[in-house]
Amino acid sequence: MDKYAASLPGCPRLGAKHMRSLIEFFHTAENAWRASDKEIRDSHVLHGNGEKAFLAWRHETDPDKVEEQLYKNDIRCCTWEEEEYPSLLRTTANPPAVLFYRGRLPDHERLIAVVGSRKATAYGVQTAERFARGLAEKGIVIVSGGARGIDSASHRGAMEGGYPTVVVAAFGLDRVYPPENRNLFQQIVEEGGALISEYPLGTPPLGRQFPARNRIIAGMCRGVIVVEAAERSGSLITSDFALEEGRDVFSVPGSIYIPSCRGTNQLIRNGAICCTSYEDVLSEYGWEDKEERKTQTKLTALTLEEEMVYRFCCMENEVMAEDILQQSGLSVVKLTMLLLQLQLKGYIKETGAGRYMVLKGES
Repeated sequence: MDKYAASLPGCPRLGAKHMRSLIEFFHTAENAWRASDKEIRDSHVLHGNGEKAFLAWRHETDPDKVEEQLYKNDIRCCTWEEEEYPSLLRTTANPPAVLFYRGRLPDHERLIAVVGSRKATAYGVQTAERFARGLAEKGIVIVSGGARGIDSASHRGAMEGGYPTVVVAAFGLDRVYPPENRNLFQQIVEEGGALISEYPLGTPPLGRQFPARNRIIAGMCRGVIVVEAAERSGSLITSDFALEEGRDVFSVPGSIYIPSCRGTNQLIRNGAICCTSYEDVLSEYGWEDKEERKTQTKLTALTLEEEMVYRFCCMENEVMAEDILQQSGLSVVKLTMLLLQLQLKGYIKETGAGRYMVLKGES
């Protein structure tokens, strides 16, 4: 973790664009943090109050304490230049310079956002759960905002489908909003998903941050499914961001008599893809002919390190992680990560504490 990069988002008046410019000009976040006041001024990256705020922030903030708080809350961070950063998000017009996350970031581009009204109807909740579950069963990562209504239904459906889901938060990850989703968020992390945010610890869920959050939801996904949305809603803001970034917008048709469906029906009139089942999304991307998720993930290419660990698992009916550790020379942290990744890709399963076996048909 880069403690200097992690310290930048807390600075007032320092947006994502200026953070990226600082890191690019000085080559690293540490160099930008350690540069003299004169070097900062001479760089002309920042101006006026933004420059004053950054110079003051460096004197007031201890990166070691920022790092300590992140570790205490089991939160990591990465910059837009690092490998683990979501690849589609990196290509957007204004990607977060620093992304905080708890859990595991998705490592492929088969991501679909499902968004909609907080005051969803029973029809909307059922539809969101069904779509998310169906897509998750095909190895698609569902991304949403963790809010009440459609968002929460989408995350629950994805977990029912047995695949990780991602919550994009509009607040610091040491907060929980809405509060009743505390257990849901914890379950998402425990089941291989992630909570992500561009906001530092301590940031409350302020209204102005939700539209900015929506650009992340749209930017990291191939497409956005809007299940229910009033004529003016955050979900339509997400769809606007998606269109600006060249992403696809799918809209679920609803009753002409229900206010929360007026926005989705309008999207269809404006040219959004009419979506009546999750198969419509699979068809749009040519994903509909894939077999069940475990078979599909078998076709996912392994990295060299994953291949090595997988071969160790193939040597016996059941293998102990301790034995792999001794023979492979990997660190405990690295081996744990690789074993989890092999499980998510459907190659192996954990049969007990520290014991693994290859899934049938995979060796």
